[in-house]
Amino acid sequence: MKGRVVSIKMKNTVVVLIERMAMHPLYKKTYAQSKKYLVDTDMALKEGDIVEIVKVKPVSKNKHWKVAKVVGKDLAAIVKAKQKETAEAAIAEVMPEEKKEVPSDEGKVISQKTEDKKLKKEEKTKK
Repeated sequence: MKGRVVSIKMKNTVVVLIERMAMHPLYKKTYAQSKKYLVDTDMALKEGDIVEIVKVKPVSKNKHWKVAKVVGKDLAAIVKAKQKETAEAAIAEVMPEEKKEVPSDEGKVISQKTEDKKLKKEEKTKK
């Protein structure tokens, strides 16, 4: 059976979520069913990894499964990260951050943002 790792909080144990589609016998409507299994593992897994599990002799009261192999990574997280990168690149292209350099009193060149922060601090101290 193949499933997705949803929890890695226990030592040598992960929780794997198996999802499947079933059809109602009378109404013929399909619906999703899911079940969580406690699975014994010695591998370093992360949440979201897709794994294949096999039935083994009981390891403990609730653990009767073992991770056979890691099939892949969480595709949703990978896609979300790529979308975030492309969005940041598009925003940076449309709205580049302007940096104006202003000479300070000591002869050093500082950015406009730093100058604005100093002015706000001075106004607060005057009040």
